[in-house]
Amino acid sequence: MLDQYFKDIFKTEKIGDATEQSYYPDLKNFLEKWAKKKNKIFHITTIPKRTDGGNPDFRVLTAKKDLVGYIEAKSSTTEDLNSIEDSEQLKRYRSTFPNLILTNFFEFRLYRNGELIDKVSVGRPFVIYQLKSVPPVENQDKFFKLLEKFFSFSIPTTTTAKSLAIELAKRTRFLRDNVITEELKEEQKEGTQTLEGFYLAFKDHLIANLKAQDFADLFA
Repeated sequence: MLDQYFKDIFKTEKIGDATEQSYYPDLKNFLEKWAKKKNKIFHITTIPKRTDGGNPDFRVLTAKKDLVGYIEAKSSTTEDLNSIEDSEQLKRYRSTFPNLILTNFFEFRLYRNGELIDKVSVGRPFVIYQLKSVPPVENQDKFFKLLEKFFSFSIPTTTTAKSLAIELAKRTRFLRDNVITEELKEEQKEGTQTLEGFYLAFKDHLIANLKAQDFADLFA
């Protein structure tokens, strides 16, 4: 199966103008074939609708439409996933999504509740880009075990006030930093006053020295 996956990646690369998203169908097809071989059905959506925690590149659902997890893909020429792992985007994803894979289409890292629990490299990208050949498969069994861990996950039900508060806090931070703060900047730049109108009303009637950052936190 991985042999065919690499052939598909190689074929996409040979076109000559491939972008990161050009490889999405190759990965999706491979994952669907792997699931079918396991007699499992999953719905895999590329570039799904934005969530309250961000917008990873793949969303995986069970046949009953229960959420399994997300996959964030980076360019296949990105060799250092450590720098991606430490980026603000990945930190946010890891804190929001309890079952997440980060990949450059050759290396796969699995995070469970924000912690790295497994990583596997299945091939060497330089074989495609420098040697112009289909790379040999590496660590296939380990990779399939990583996939088993990812696809067997189910989102735990929130049953206590504490766990609910934690989940809501994650989403509130995202709302503050990536929605309200950014929207305020855009409105101030464009001269529109939807959120900024609230901000000015808060300053005029509630807190005279209220800063935009503090308003975003308060409003979220």
